[in-house]
Amino acid sequence: MHTYGKLGGMRAIPLPLRKRILELYEQGKSTQEIARFAGFCVAAVRRVRQQFQQRRTLEPQTHSCGRKTLLTPERKQRLRELLAEQPDATLAELGARLDRPFRTSTIDLWLRRLGWKFKKNSGRRRTRPARRGRAKGRVA
Repeated sequence: MHTYGKLGGMRAIPLPLRKRILELYEQGKSTQEIARFAGFCVAAVRRVRQQFQQRRTLEPQTHSCGRKTLLTPERKQRLRELLAEQPDATLAELGARLDRPFRTSTIDLWLRRLGWKFKKNSGRRRTRPARRGRAKGRVA
């Protein structure tokens, strides 16, 4: 009955259902009865009521936990400056020219988040078509 998100975590209980959970508590229903009705575990239903009592809002709590990004506003600005100065810079060059060295995979991720895309082998394009699949000359 539980709905899981992309990362395996629980999805927030929708606001209308949170309101209904509180109404059912006010009507004297037990936590287990409400949990069966809502399709969520007892702990999740109890948490809705506890959070409402503590925060006075039914809005789901936004998570401020987890790893913080290293892509600070200052580094975003510096990356933009570096790209303006040298648009053909490699990921390694960009990573080495920031306030501390970063791996190419990190720089690639950051640039994609900023809307930049790179072609993998742009400097090594073929000057003529490949020979594969061409018809061979006739034998006389």
